[in-house]
Amino acid sequence: MAAKPAPDARRNGDLAMIHMAAKHLFGDTSPRGAGRADYEDWLERRTGKRSASKLTTEERITLVKTLRRDGLIPESGRGGKGRTADGADRPTSAQWAKIGGLSRSMGWKGLEDPALKAFVTRTAKVSSTRFLTRAQASAVILGLEHWVYQKKNQAEARG
Repeated sequence: MAAKPAPDARRNGDLAMIHMAAKHLFGDTSPRGAGRADYEDWLERRTGKRSASKLTTEERITLVKTLRRDGLIPESGRGGKGRTADGADRPTSAQWAKIGGLSRSMGWKGLEDPALKAFVTRTAKVSSTRFLTRAQASAVILGLEHWVYQKKNQAEARG
């Protein structure tokens, strides 16, 4: 029988998932962020509390299940299949989808575009996207998100 996660680990994981969904919905929900008030109003409508840290375990679990059902956070699961040659986990299907979507946001043709392959080589130090590990895929996603954000801000600044 598998051991249950420690209560603090469960709480931290639940809060992380809630905050991922909030960031997806409202953008910057940090204490001084532009989306903070909207996030607190949304949380209060759903739970009666303005802070996720004030939720009971049962309330957190219910909210996480609702967020999963609404597609705001991914279903729990192992993710990618198999391991790389050095034993690291393969990227999840969600990571592949995110990389493909971000590459299209850059105006590229998806996972096989030469520009993405060059970016992956610079970022993850692998010769092709197909050799990415799960951790390297996360680094590529963060880099692409930052680049897309910069392009968007530059376009807005130009008018």
